[in-house]
Amino acid sequence: MKKYLLMILFALSTICFAEAPAAKKLPAESRKQFDAYLSEIKEAYHIPGMAFFITTPEETVFERTYGQCTSVDQQFFIGSMSKSYTALCVMQLVEKGLINLDEDISTYLPDYKFPKKVSVLSLLNHTSGFDTHAKLFNAKITDSYGKYEYANVNYDLLGKIIEAVSGKSYEDYIQQNVFAPLGMADSKANAQALDESPKLLNGNRNYFGFFKQGRASYPTAKSWFHEPAGYIATTPHDHAKYLRMYLNGGLSENGERIIKKETIDSMWYTNVPYNEDNEVFYGKGWNYTKMSGLKLVFHGGQVETGITYMFILPEEQLAVCFMLNGNDEFVTNSLMDNAIWDSLAIIKGEPTKKISHSAYIVRHAVYDALYLIVFALSLFILIKAIKSKDGIKAVGAAKVKAVIFNAAAYILWPLFLLTAIKIFVDTPLWVVRQFVPDLYFVILISAAFAFTGGIFRIINAVRYTN
Repeated sequence: MKKYLLMILFALSTICFAEAPAAKKLPAESRKQFDAYLSEIKEAYHIPGMAFFITTPEETVFERTYGQCTSVDQQFFIGSMSKSYTALCVMQLVEKGLINLDEDISTYLPDYKFPKKVSVLSLLNHTSGFDTHAKLFNAKITDSYGKYEYANVNYDLLGKIIEAVSGKSYEDYIQQNVFAPLGMADSKANAQALDESPKLLNGNRNYFGFFKQGRASYPTAKSWFHEPAGYIATTPHDHAKYLRMYLNGGLSENGERIIKKETIDSMWYTNVPYNEDNEVFYGKGWNYTKMSGLKLVFHGGQVETGITYMFILPEEQLAVCFMLNGNDEFVTNSLMDNAIWDSLAIIKGEPTKKISHSAYIVRHAVYDALYLIVFALSLFILIKAIKSKDGIKAVGAAKVKAVIFNAAAYILWPLFLLTAIKIFVDTPLWVVRQFVPDLYFVILISAAFAFTGGIFRIINAVRYTN
């Protein structure tokens, strides 16, 4: 999910709005262009369903739905965009004097004690030292302590702090202090309870270039993230109200104070850098950067069956959001980078980039070809082992070569398949299983073929050796 924060930054890296009114009053020609453009990328990128809106402090000035998404009142799981909601709840409690950002979290959660101080602020800013893939039950401080490292567990712990301090469940607190006062009637912070909701839009996983619709993998006790970090459900209609609250300095549409304006400023602008470049920052549920003099705050998100993007242009008083009910890590997700940029080009009255109608098919064809090579090689190893009817009769150098071949084919190859992603991109297989299921299937089956081939090779070597 950290990837999506960088995706949005990349897409926005050259934006510079010259005049705010052009964004606030979307011309009829821009509306027409949006309709045509979004319909085209829906088909070109094979997006199952999509919702899109643009809002000002006063109202939503443009909204559309496409494909499987037929209404702005359908519910999406918004992934890591949930973190901004959790940060908002924490800062409400800070304003009430119930949470001290500099306090060690063990003050609020006695069961979570660590060798070094982990402050509430370090959770909000992802500087706690917890590994990206840590979970509530196994979180421990790493060498990244004091530096930015995006970790879902930070916000799951913040959810527990909210519960401990408020005396309410996370679900009840956010319902009473965020959803209800903002009029977000279809927003929920209980994923399991939504399983039978008629408004919940089923998401899609991608298998070898084909989307398959199905329910999300609802969080359990040992999940990578829960509602506070990534499993809030809301609708485009509701989420627009949420973003308008920020554009209105913390006020709801009926004038109720949700959060102070100065608190919002601290959430957006008091933060820590991603790295030594000091160009992109994270703080309290939002990313921040400044390009060409323009302030940008943004966040992305994903669950196994969908992806989301939102960004706010504070000085232009404008907010934009995409919600997709499909997750295709390698292809559609990356193609959406262009869509984010193009949407802003349309707002500015500028031409969009030419949409490639072959990119989706070509990229998936390349990935599928690689998958097929791996699968075929492992199947060949298995078949060769099953058909072998001799022991290792070679002597000398020939025997050494035979031993090396067998070790490589039946031991090193499957071990490589099972560990390569962790070694080279620091991603555990269980994450691949959740977010790239076709790759996980290929790895698991191919490794099983090779290991099984090794077993047959040993059996046959013993059986046919005098």
